[in-house]
Amino acid sequence: MPDQTFSGGVVIANPYPVEQVKIIQAPLPNQVVLPLQQRIGAEARPCVKVGDRVLTGQMIAQTQDQFCVPIHASISGTVKAIDKQIIPHKSGLKSTCIRIESDGQDEWVEIKGCGSDFLHCDRQTLIDYVQRSGIVGLGGAGFPSHTKLNKATDCHTLIINGTECEPGVMCDDALMQHHPREVIRGVEILLHITGAKRAIIAIEDDKQEAYQSLLMFNHSDLISLVQLPTKYTSGAEKLLIKALLDIEIPSGGFAADKGILCQNVSSTKAIFDAVIDQRPLVSRIVTITGNALTPVNVEARLGTSFEQIISLTDVNQQAHDYRMGGMMMGIDIENTQMPICKITNCIFVNNKKPKPPTKECIRCNTCNTVCPIGLLPQQIYWHAKGENIEKCMDYNLLDCIECACCSYVCPSHIDLVGYFSFAKALHKKQATDQFKTDIARDRFEFREYRLERNKQERAQMMAEKKQALKDKMAKDKEQGQVQKDKIAQAMARVNKTKEKNA
Repeated sequence: MPDQTFSGGVVIANPYPVEQVKIIQAPLPNQVVLPLQQRIGAEARPCVKVGDRVLTGQMIAQTQDQFCVPIHASISGTVKAIDKQIIPHKSGLKSTCIRIESDGQDEWVEIKGCGSDFLHCDRQTLIDYVQRSGIVGLGGAGFPSHTKLNKATDCHTLIINGTECEPGVMCDDALMQHHPREVIRGVEILLHITGAKRAIIAIEDDKQEAYQSLLMFNHSDLISLVQLPTKYTSGAEKLLIKALLDIEIPSGGFAADKGILCQNVSSTKAIFDAVIDQRPLVSRIVTITGNALTPVNVEARLGTSFEQIISLTDVNQQAHDYRMGGMMMGIDIENTQMPICKITNCIFVNNKKPKPPTKECIRCNTCNTVCPIGLLPQQIYWHAKGENIEKCMDYNLLDCIECACCSYVCPSHIDLVGYFSFAKALHKKQATDQFKTDIARDRFEFREYRLERNKQERAQMMAEKKQALKDKMAKDKEQGQVQKDKIAQAMARVNKTKEKNA
């Protein structure tokens, strides 16, 4: 049995603990703004138009790519706009959004599902329900769940990730405490879909209430609960597999290659909602925390503004900094008018304070010791700073999961992960530019080859024509000589005849 941990990482206690993990139901919003780019893949295309009345749970946008995950109306009401708006994303760019004004009725569309008798549904039918319900990885990655399930054809182990992705986030903890039956039933559905022989629910050891709640409702011999030491980043898929099964997923490899499927616990509960309760993904639990308010978990409809959710807790009157997704891997946001989406698991609201000045690297090597992937952040940093991307790649830059453990422990306050993110973007740009250059070169070389080939073919054709003409002239000359010889012979015979008759 592995030691249920991994090398590197950092132990960070919840900076804003609460005595009791609760869930507040947010009131129905007056309007929602639903971004059409909420996960991996192409931007969804609207299948409604301005002025249409929509029902809660109705599909309003979809795509046709391999990651096709539809977007559903999270309230009933009227479509007021389909336009570009700024969404919570590190790019800061605008994305197409659908704005729906609530009619206050929350009238649901009728949706077909398997119900509690899901064991009589075949694998593909259940996967189709998961896809049509718009379920993605709710831990923050946003990877479409149906895509993972489609690839899990030889799955022997199912891992349910109940570890919080970052310190301070409590949404999964709250979900397991308040919805343990739904989580366990969701695991049973996944076992039926994948055909796995066992399922492991991984929970950090600081979540005893959640552990006991799941233990109470688990009556399956195929499902086991395992407590892991509370260490960041135990929720990373490859690290979790290493800790639980002592199986190494190689660089560039996938868990499915080893017969393993990982699903976030919130996604598992959403699968229960889709299959048994016939409810698509239209809401999620969001942790609101920070030193400017009383931390709380809020279950809110997708598309609700950050401002409305934050207003449900006591916030001081100071100037604030806002961050979505976590203190380590989250992104800073400028205002609270942005809408929550499927991957919004946490919002940090902190009192504004100056950032510590960045100093020169003192080569203390601390960043190397905490890297959970076993990289050499200090070396990558120097090469990234000098924009020597080839050297960065030699140090396996693309294996970096940008967990920010190195930045967290750096005594010089260097934003190491920022350099790594920049280096990855530069590598991608260089690869794209090189690809375009290669295509242009291939086209040029093919054009030169085609012109030379045409030249040679034309020269050969002209030579063949010239030779054919020579052959024809020679043949004609030969035939002319033969004809002359025949005429001469005929004339000779005529003359001979004349001489005889004379």
